[in-house]
Amino acid sequence: MKQRVITGALMFLAVLIIFFVDNYNLNFIILGVVLYLSFKESIQLFKLEGCEKLVFVALAFYTLSFVSNPIFCLILAILVIVSFVAYQKSEDLNLILPFIYPSMPIFMMWAIYSQYGVGYLAWVILSVAASDTGAYFVGKKYGHRPFSKSSPNKTLEGVLAGLFLGTVIGAMYSSYFMENALYCAFASFLMCTFGVFGDLFESYLKRRVDIKDSGNILPGHGGVLDRIDGYLFAAPVLLWTLSW
Repeated sequence: MKQRVITGALMFLAVLIIFFVDNYNLNFIILGVVLYLSFKESIQLFKLEGCEKLVFVALAFYTLSFVSNPIFCLILAILVIVSFVAYQKSEDLNLILPFIYPSMPIFMMWAIYSQYGVGYLAWVILSVAASDTGAYFVGKKYGHRPFSKSSPNKTLEGVLAGLFLGTVIGAMYSSYFMENALYCAFASFLMCTFGVFGDLFESYLKRRVDIKDSGNILPGHGGVLDRIDGYLFAAPVLLWTLSW
């Protein structure tokens, strides 16, 4: 627990510094590193051992997104992979899975930052982090009813408390730069809801391959995917709601 708290505090400090500095080029590189590490972890989750070089395809198209629309760049990356599968007459369509998760949400995170600014990306992180925190502490103290078989430690009481806290914090924060209070609350609620299932999805993937953590790069927390799973489901939701 001590190691987990120390690592969590250092990550929180790092995020604050990144948001405070808010350097466009630096943030592009940082998100690229996140893409690289999480993509490599997903290779194991999708049972694609021996396909580690796929990450360089993802990075190539991510680099292209610096001067182009990130969503279109990702679509092109997927088209390249399925074209390769068709050309080789391969039976393994699973090669596209890492380009859907975690690549797609990370490309969307870059789209949020590059098109709307760091404040909106902070909205995602703050809402989901508050939801996770509320769910953990309330679930630990008052949780009794299991929420899902994919994550036995997650309780319904904790999830509901987390959704409430994440929605309130997210709505309060976003109200500083958004005028529509109802939209702020609804978007925050949607992000927190999908964030819960992002966590469940990664738990499901880990149970399929019988591993505890997606990696070991973060002491006390596991891998990169173990820390960003909720954000990966929340970011596309915010990007969608911003399109309204």
